[in-house]
Amino acid sequence: AAQAFSPARGRKGIAKMLSKSAIVLALAGAAQAFSPATPALSGLTHRSSACSMTMQADGVSRRDALAAAVGAAIVAAPLAASAEVEYPNVPFLGGSDVVDVNNANIRVYTRFPGMYPNVAGKIVKGVPYSSFEDMYNRKTFTSAEKDVLMKYKDNLTALEPAPEYMIDNFNNGLYR
Repeated sequence: AAQAFSPARGRKGIAKMLSKSAIVLALAGAAQAFSPATPALSGLTHRSSACSMTMQADGVSRRDALAAAVGAAIVAAPLAASAEVEYPNVPFLGGSDVVDVNNANIRVYTRFPGMYPNVAGKIVKGVPYSSFEDMYNRKTFTSAEKDVLMKYKDNLTALEPAPEYMIDNFNNGLYR
């Protein structure tokens, strides 16, 4: 049931195939240890008459040694991680003048007088937004709160929501 390599499979397919191969090799190696024809055990019952420096004298072939080394290398080699290393929109989480309303923490809005806590709380509760206009036209804001939003319109943007940042909209775990 081995599958041929195909570029269309991608990293996940290759990683899955390698992990399956590693498991099969590990199980085969463990099962071979209990077989009566194991080269390691054959040395206990049978010794060659000529003592030699070659591996063949002890009943271990080079092919078996190479197979064991390749199996150990596959099991020991770490698989490539496919995690996103850097989030490209980090500056919009509070490190610039423009704030992403979909992913920024509620405390970022303390930099804008009049927004924290009421307007900021309503912004964070209503996530996700497709644009500033989408956020502005929601019925959750009073006319005074809409005036505050319009004051900071150029400082607010709605980027694609990222689950790893949306989960921390209200509570980012910083208590000082």
